[in-house]
Amino acid sequence: PVVAGDEIEGVIQLQSQLNRVASFDINLRNPYMGFADFRAAFTSDTPLDWSVEPTQGSLKQREDTTFVLKFKPQGMGIVQGYLVIETEDFKKTWQVIGST
Repeated sequence: PVVAGDEIEGVIQLQSQLNRVASFDINLRNPYMGFADFRAAFTSDTPLDWSVEPTQGSLKQREDTTFVLKFKPQGMGIVQGYLVIETEDFKKTWQVIGST
């Protein structure tokens, strides 16, 4: 299971209509030498209204990797959770809040 990190990088808030998609891009580089394999996923308590691509790959030191978060609400109201992008050397966590 994916566990949120101790520090939150930021809060991402998206608003959308039912069954419509709102998206947000995060650009990230490997802060260390070379490249690092990553995994991007949401914590298990994050509603399925949220998705992220890519979910795995390599972060390069000199080139951004763009992660696309999508929020497609299946019901009315506010939902929230955590996105975690982690490598062997670091873990970055964002709180995500979606509303209709």
